[in-house]
Amino acid sequence: MRSAIGAALPDELVLDRESSSTASCERMEQTVTEVFVMLRDPVYRYLSTMLHNPAEAEDLTQEAFLRLFTDVRRGRRVGNVRRWVFRVAHNLGIDLIRRRQADDRTAPVQYSVYDLSPSAEESLIEKENSSMRNAVLDRLSVQERLCFELRAEGLRYREIAEVLALRIPTVQTLLGRAVKKISGGCHEL
Repeated sequence: MRSAIGAALPDELVLDRESSSTASCERMEQTVTEVFVMLRDPVYRYLSTMLHNPAEAEDLTQEAFLRLFTDVRRGRRVGNVRRWVFRVAHNLGIDLIRRRQADDRTAPVQYSVYDLSPSAEESLIEKENSSMRNAVLDRLSVQERLCFELRAEGLRYREIAEVLALRIPTVQTLLGRAVKKISGGCHEL
């Protein structure tokens, strides 16, 4: 499989317990680092879209790759590396959203004495930059949007199905609906 920068992702990452020599560990660390460089931005973009929080997306991106390195060092066989990393990132995102929802129900309301709101000019620029995109993307259901974002990151239908725990025909249907809604929304704007 080829990344956007032209290097090939390994088909499979494995570190046998018997071959845990220093040289083998260094090669594996280098391979995981190369995978990180190739997939960091797409995983970050996906999580950023999912979470609407760049800092949390960055943290979870790093956590996903840390888990890849840890699992491979323990001897776990990772077949399709891109699919595996996106699946772990997706699950981390879902877990964080669930924790947020639980925290929102129990956290007391806090008020800040500082005005952290953007200036009027910054607000207007941000509004103009995102209003058209949001108008179209807001028409999508959560599943349609996640499928669309994963497809935009280059994942195949089978990989999207595995990341989101859906069947391939369901992914096809969701993507078809998303494209129809997006193309219809662009004509109306």
